[in-house]
Amino acid sequence: MKVKFLVAAVLSLGLAGTVTSFGQPVNAAAKAKRVTYYKTMPKALRGTWQEKSYSKYKKGIKVRWTYTFKKNSYSMRMDFKGGHKKSKTILFSKKEIRGMYYDRKYNVYSIYPDTPRLPKSKVPYAAFMTFTAGKHHGKQALGDHGFSNDHLLYFYRK
Repeated sequence: MKVKFLVAAVLSLGLAGTVTSFGQPVNAAAKAKRVTYYKTMPKALRGTWQEKSYSKYKKGIKVRWTYTFKKNSYSMRMDFKGGHKKSKTILFSKKEIRGMYYDRKYNVYSIYPDTPRLPKSKVPYAAFMTFTAGKHHGKQALGDHGFSNDHLLYFYRK
C-alpha cells in the first residue's frame, strides 16, 4: 500500500511540475534579450535617407522616396518624375507612431504606425517598415525589406 501511495505521489508531482513548466512561456527571457524596444527613434536610423534613383510608381510615372527620421517623428517624401504629379511629403508625428524596436536575431529595425490615430489622408502611406542598417556598395545604407518579395530597396544618406 505504501509503495502504491509513493508511486502515485511521485507521478502527481512530476505531472504538476510538467504542467507548470508548460504554463509559463519558456522563451520569454530569450525574447526580452533578443528584442529592444525604443521610445524615441534609434540613432542608427536618424537622418535623411534617399533612394539612389527613381523607381516605377504607375504607368509613365516614376518616384524617388526620401525618409527623414527625427528623434520623435519621421517624414516620407515622394518626388515624382513624369506625369503631372507634384512632390508630396507626409509627416508622421510621435503620437502617430505606435512603436519601434530592434530585433538582434535578424539585425532589423522595425517601425509601425498607430493606424487608429492616423487621419484618413495618411492611412494609405502608413506601413510597417523594416530596415537593415549597414553598408551597400561601400556607402552607409538602409535596406528596406518589402512584404511582397525578398528584394531589398536601399536608401543612402543624403
